[in-house]
Amino acid sequence: MDHTESRSHKRTPLYAQIESYVRDQIRSGKWKPGKRLPSENQLCKQFDVSRITIRGAMDKLVEEGVVFRIQGRGSFVAEEAGMGEPAKYAFGRETSGERELQAVAVILPRLQGMLTTSLLAGVERALEPSRFRMLLLTTDDSQEKEEVKLQEALRAGARGVIVYPAEGRTYSEEMLRLTLDRYPIVVIDRYVRGVPTHCVCSDHIAGAYEATEHLLRLGHRRIGFVTTPYEGTTSLEERLEGFRQALNDYGVVLDRSLVLERAEPDAIANFLAAASNVTALFAVNEQIGQIAIRAAEAAGMRVPEDLSVVFFDDYDHADAARIPPTCVAQQGDTIGFEAAGRLLSLFANPNQERSMVRIPTRLIVRASTAAPKSGEQVERDAAWDPL
Repeated sequence: MDHTESRSHKRTPLYAQIESYVRDQIRSGKWKPGKRLPSENQLCKQFDVSRITIRGAMDKLVEEGVVFRIQGRGSFVAEEAGMGEPAKYAFGRETSGERELQAVAVILPRLQGMLTTSLLAGVERALEPSRFRMLLLTTDDSQEKEEVKLQEALRAGARGVIVYPAEGRTYSEEMLRLTLDRYPIVVIDRYVRGVPTHCVCSDHIAGAYEATEHLLRLGHRRIGFVTTPYEGTTSLEERLEGFRQALNDYGVVLDRSLVLERAEPDAIANFLAAASNVTALFAVNEQIGQIAIRAAEAAGMRVPEDLSVVFFDDYDHADAARIPPTCVAQQGDTIGFEAAGRLLSLFANPNQERSMVRIPTRLIVRASTAAPKSGEQVERDAAWDPL
């Protein structure tokens, strides 16, 4: 095989290679009409791929009438092309000239918060004109549960997946397999470096930069950064990078002692007691931001008079909160709409180059941030524009 042919073979998706293998077995007469095909598990072992990949190859052959399925018995070679028994699937059949609905799995860490609600609304808006509908599954931010939910999506006949991956340095085993098999899959919010995927996420760096710059323009220079362990979770790493870039542009060196990787109330209270000159906090999400506000008040600090707090993610009725928070709002509806649109395009052309779409964020300034009480020098600092 010459180099050109080798490169062409490598570009062929695995499901297409399996589809070609089945056709070749039938054309050569090795698999005759009425013969039962190897099971999905057998084909998985033979080609070292996921069941979703096998299902994708077999679905195409079923649609063309090359093979047919009998519920509970397996797949069989049809008598002749176009004359096979129709597939017995809950999704994907066409009857009376009408297209039946097919499933797209949407897998999220949890169902809570404005971001999740708006994200799902965006996915539904994009899918509405198509024959695809959502199959919603949650993982509790666990890679083990993510494996289970992906397998559930497979059993339900999902033709593609939109997944908000569980936190971690790598994808779950099933996620990696799907990605490498070029199964139609789009990840949102976070990605794994070195593993090319179709990804739609917020511009975390720009959002964190804008929030930090807001604090710097108010005059804050000792700013804490509160997060869960961030290494390996790209959305959190990028928020820290945006924080660092803003400090650097305002002539402030990032003090690693002001980066707290524990979000428990006691840890934040101890952090504030030890770093008594900190005048502001940046929290990586709304939950940690709320914990920080309560911890500060429990320690006798007033927000924003003694401590300004800003965090990622808006929430419902935030304007009516006791302390309406300054926050970075993500455009969940746009993220969901773009992710679903990208998945639909992958159904039509699965060999597209992997791409990343970054959706802008928006800083909403409310009552949890104010200028520090540091005297005339801070006022001069606040008026200074580094540009």
